[in-house]
Amino acid sequence: MTPGSRIIAGLLIVVIVASFAFLFQGSMFEHDTALLSGAAIDPADQKAVLAAFAAEMLDDYKIEGSQIYIPRGKRAEYVAAMVKHNAIPPEFHESMEEAVENANPFESEQHRSDRQKVAKEKDLALVLRKMRGIEFASVHYDIEDKGGFPRRKVYTASVVVRPLGSEEIDQSLVRSIRNYVAYSIAGLSPEHVSVTDLNSRRTFSGDVESPAEDAYAARKQFFEGAWQDKIAAALNYIDGVNVTVNVELDRKMNQREERLEHGARPIALLTSAEKRTEMNKTPREGGRPGLAAQAPNQQAELTTAPARESSMEESREETASVTDKTLLLSETASLTPQQVRVVVTVPQDYYENIWHKQNPPALGAQATKPDAGVLKKIEEEVKKSIESQVVTLLPPQPPGDDPYPQVHVTSVTRTDVPATPEPALADTALLWLGANWQTVAMIGVGLFALLMLRSMVNSQPEEPKLDQGIRLAAPPSMDEEGDEADVSGMLKKRFTKNSPNLKDELIEMVREDPDTAAGILKNWINAAS
Repeated sequence: MTPGSRIIAGLLIVVIVASFAFLFQGSMFEHDTALLSGAAIDPADQKAVLAAFAAEMLDDYKIEGSQIYIPRGKRAEYVAAMVKHNAIPPEFHESMEEAVENANPFESEQHRSDRQKVAKEKDLALVLRKMRGIEFASVHYDIEDKGGFPRRKVYTASVVVRPLGSEEIDQSLVRSIRNYVAYSIAGLSPEHVSVTDLNSRRTFSGDVESPAEDAYAARKQFFEGAWQDKIAAALNYIDGVNVTVNVELDRKMNQREERLEHGARPIALLTSAEKRTEMNKTPREGGRPGLAAQAPNQQAELTTAPARESSMEESREETASVTDKTLLLSETASLTPQQVRVVVTVPQDYYENIWHKQNPPALGAQATKPDAGVLKKIEEEVKKSIESQVVTLLPPQPPGDDPYPQVHVTSVTRTDVPATPEPALADTALLWLGANWQTVAMIGVGLFALLMLRSMVNSQPEEPKLDQGIRLAAPPSMDEEGDEADVSGMLKKRFTKNSPNLKDELIEMVREDPDTAAGILKNWINAAS
């Protein structure tokens, strides 16, 4: 290989090494490491994190949802920036812990209460932000002292949330937020918690008369969902079956009944009898009646008038008796299911699949389509089977009523959803090339360099064939040394040229093609000897 070829080959090797170095170096700085070991960072906390990165001049990061991806080799620098600027996302109860740790014995009671109140609001907002679908949340509550005797306090709270994207919060999420805030603050009831949705600009004020808070609607939805899941599980062997349930509830609320029943025959427990006899004698007053007793100058005489006598007899008898008493207490549950109706929809092709399973085609034969009458018979059998299964899952009907009108089975023709066309190969190739063009370019440069090097190595000049006209004369016995004669002829031809210096010509020849020059000199020396 000539010196120029060697220089070019060396330069190509340097290009190849540099290309591969650039290729692997690019992968070292990819955003392949999630910050904080993949812990989710809420959008509200990302502001402080990005501000910390900007303060430390760190801008080689990428945000995807709640994850921040950073270069693997700079992970320590990014975490150190967050710690330096206090941008680590807070954890639960961290605000309350700081409020307790920063307590000062010289601060007023009002100041301490306000500081703990703010810490509690931050902690509640942090928990709400961790709920799925909520991007931002803020909580404020207040306590009003009404005074009086006994003293009465009124608790109210307001919650402001912003769901992810353009979504809106539903009634179930509003109920969950109210319950969580109410049970976190002693004395606060869920009706006094208002929830405001920033996306829909609606405020749920906790009105107990709203449909979402209605007991009948909530119970109806619960029973319908429970029966729908139960029936769908029983019919899951039917591909494409659809179940719809409607439940009518008894509108009576909790009903409590007490009844006291007495026995027909009393039972004597205590009998008492009392008898009293009383006799009185009373003498009469005054003289003998008549004119003789009233005549003058009558001799005094003592007369005894008969006394009055009276007697009384009293008797009393008391009997204490009781009768059998039965106290009956009965309580009826409120809003119980009174009537349940079910609609089951079965795809039409399900009956054809049953017929094909019952009548498999012969080996190698083509499947045939069933007759309409046969399909109708299979459809009726399937409907009866479904009705029998569903009726057993519904509440029993009063005696004499037909339970089957509660279940309605219908057949529908399934509409095939058009398949989404797969992207063309050219589109996929362009997308892949747009994402990996740097890697492809580096590989192309490397392959081009290798091909150039191979072509240069293969293009090395072969040993020149010497002209037969300048071959030195040799005896016939030396025909086997024809090659040596060719080399001698080449040497003779080269040095018969006009040259001022034979030594310089020989040095140039050795520099250009040392192997050929060595062979020529060797043959020349052997010929001279």
